[in-house]
Amino acid sequence: MRPVGRQERQARTLAGTLHYKRTVYECLVCRRSHAPRDAELNMRLGAQMTRRLVRKAGYAGAMDSFLGGAQALQELAELQISAAEVARVAHEEGRVLQAQQIARDEAYLQPVSPDRPAPKPEIQPERLVLEADAATVLTRKGEEHKSVYCMVGFDLRSRGRDAGDRPFLAEKRYAACAEGMEAFGRRAKAFAYRMGLRQAKAVAFIGDGARPLWNWAEENLPKDTVLIQDYWHVCEHLSELAKELYGEHSAEAMERWKPWLRQSQLDALLAELQAEHKRFRGAKRKRIEEELTYLRGGARRMDYARYEADGWPIGSGAIEGTCKHLVKERFALTGAHWRRKNIGHVLALREAIFNNEWDRYWEPRAQTA
Repeated sequence: MRPVGRQERQARTLAGTLHYKRTVYECLVCRRSHAPRDAELNMRLGAQMTRRLVRKAGYAGAMDSFLGGAQALQELAELQISAAEVARVAHEEGRVLQAQQIARDEAYLQPVSPDRPAPKPEIQPERLVLEADAATVLTRKGEEHKSVYCMVGFDLRSRGRDAGDRPFLAEKRYAACAEGMEAFGRRAKAFAYRMGLRQAKAVAFIGDGARPLWNWAEENLPKDTVLIQDYWHVCEHLSELAKELYGEHSAEAMERWKPWLRQSQLDALLAELQAEHKRFRGAKRKRIEEELTYLRGGARRMDYARYEADGWPIGSGAIEGTCKHLVKERFALTGAHWRRKNIGHVLALREAIFNNEWDRYWEPRAQTA
């Protein structure tokens, strides 16, 4: 390294704009410039903000609209950062973080052998629960609506109830992908390994009726995995059918159907619907046919009495909450339409925040400015 002189620079910090001079050095081999003072302030080459300020802007852009994030920074910390700058930081840092998350996933997907042991899982579950679903994000004109696939994982021992008898999970992890089912399939498998799939004594997978997710579970999870179709989703199906068939008297049908479903008496439910199929004509008969197909197709995943007796959850509340909080609360803001390629950047930031990995991403760069 050889010195090439002293140059003036300004840096935007948490305390305001800092003007300073620093000595710049040049590598004799690659000709790249380096300024030790910039490194002390944790300033990337060509950057205008210190890393601590970038961190604030990235967090704001991940948790609110870019405009809302800029306004929050101004009000709460008197930081003058425009909405455009918040957006730029969120996309730049999200792109870097997304690449790191993918690289971590690929490490978990590598073949395991005596010479290459499996990476250590993030939790040590006895009975692992995985839930998956998708949320829709509106995209720009000319781009189709985008499905963001999500997965949540937890050890059954982390379930509990608070003072108000409301259920909660003491510990859980999230994974999400906006790149389509194929890409999500790889992320989901890596996530399952991160959640201790190889070490778990038993595994359950919970979802609604989406065929691609069941295909993934059947192809990638152990053969003895307990597959559970969300009980409440099935109840919604039945409730809609009852309203179409019986109108204001639909509650009477549901009083019979729900106990049959929950007590694993699906044959009784199917028998009644089959009898109704003979009685009705036209559109109502067709609806009953559709429901019979739906129930028969998922029958092997609807043994709810056994699942509850074994301690497994029968509802997908955890993944419903994931789709709402991880995805919808940020990407479904009023008037928001996203470019498909940009969804993953902000999603990566939110995933790190929700998984309590935010500090880990910034720690190597944390400085005082």
